[in-house]
Amino acid sequence: MAGMELLSDQGLRLDGRRANELRKIRCKLGVFTQPDGSAYLEQGNTKVLAAVYGPHQIRVKSKTMYDKALVNCQYSMATFSTGERKHRPRGDRKSQEISMHLRQAMEATIKTELYPRSQIDIFIE
Repeated sequence: MAGMELLSDQGLRLDGRRANELRKIRCKLGVFTQPDGSAYLEQGNTKVLAAVYGPHQIRVKSKTMYDKALVNCQYSMATFSTGERKHRPRGDRKSQEISMHLRQAMEATIKTELYPRSQIDIFIE
C-alpha cells in the first residue's frame, strides 16, 4: 500500500476490514454494583465506561427543579487515550464542553418530567 492510501489493492483497510465494514462492538451492562446503572462499551480502540446514579434526592437544594429532574454529566478522558500525552485536570475546557453536550443529549433522552425534584448523575470515562 502506498503512503496515504486507505484501502489495499484487495479493498481492505489496514486492520483487515472492508471499506463498508464497521469495527466490532462489544458491550457489557452492569459492570459496577454501586451505581443504579453501568455499562462498558468498546469499538476498535475506543473504550467507554459509564455509571448512572439516580434518580435520587437533590444534594444542592438551590438547584431543585420542581417540574423535572436535574441531570448532571461528568466526562473525563484518560491521559493516555489521545496522541497528546499531557495531564488534563478534571475540569479542563474540553471535558467541560463534552460534559455539557452529553448532558443536553441525556436531558433530551430521559423523561425528566417523571422525576421532579430529583437528580440523575451520569459519569463517563
